[in-house]
Amino acid sequence: MMKNLLLCCFVGIITACSNDKDNRIIPMDSMQVIMWDMMKADEVFIRKLVTDTNAVSNKEDVKLYETVFRIHQINKDRFFESYRYYEAHPLLMKEIIDSIDSKSNRERIERYSGKRSKP
Repeated sequence: MMKNLLLCCFVGIITACSNDKDNRIIPMDSMQVIMWDMMKADEVFIRKLVTDTNAVSNKEDVKLYETVFRIHQINKDRFFESYRYYEAHPLLMKEIIDSIDSKSNRERIERYSGKRSKP
């Protein structure tokens, strides 16, 4: 009887701890959008470097990333915790990257064909 009680408590503790971690991980669909926006922020920063050599010393890239985090109502720690989680799960990360790649290809085709689809 005591063993069963201890086993139930142990399973409950493990489940509670893993649920807390799962709640901190950004869902895949949201992570795809956030990573897409981070890539766009990188692109803006690189373009800014061409005309503004002080952009690095002014930490313009960090400001852009903080803007992305604010838009998505997350913080840097949660983003990087989620990013490390997906890095540790390569199949999930591959799915995210594939989705971003598909979105990029669609946008490129639309841009060069002169057509814009509705979001």
